[in-house]
Amino acid sequence: MTPETAATCQRALGFLELGMAEDAWNEMSELPAAHDEHSPVRQLRVEILGRMGRWGDAAALCLPMLEKEPSEIFWWIQGAYAQRRAHSIEAADAILRGALAHHPPEGIVLYNLACYACVQGRMDEAKDFLNRTIHADPENVIAMALKDEDLVALRPWVLQREAELRASSFEYLPPKP
Repeated sequence: MTPETAATCQRALGFLELGMAEDAWNEMSELPAAHDEHSPVRQLRVEILGRMGRWGDAAALCLPMLEKEPSEIFWWIQGAYAQRRAHSIEAADAILRGALAHHPPEGIVLYNLACYACVQGRMDEAKDFLNRTIHADPENVIAMALKDEDLVALRPWVLQREAELRASSFEYLPPKP
């Protein structure tokens, strides 16, 4: 990436951090499309498009990258997120299932698969994915799951898992304040 490209990205990121997605997009529009071959440039474009609610455009930038850079988790997560909003939860679910082949231990993939399974009414599968994620980072995952609108139907189960973890080991979760 050239210094000029990096400077443009920095300015766009500044706009984005200020909540000025349109200005960030306009800044990035100064770059020729060929710069999208640089993964960080394309990632920033995806972030901006997401903030603008242009999910179809964000998905269009992410999906080709699943084959080009399958080891980059960003494309799987953002591609699924954009597909969910632009098309369907089933399309997003399919993307994340593909991510499992490249990122089996990734907690964020498992967590999102739990969300998608729950929203689609596949509760046993949702519990399995969420349980696998809970084992990796119990305190944070439980806290997220209790606030996540996608997991409302599993809240009683999450509270039960939290109580079980507290009872089995004080090392897992500190006492609630």
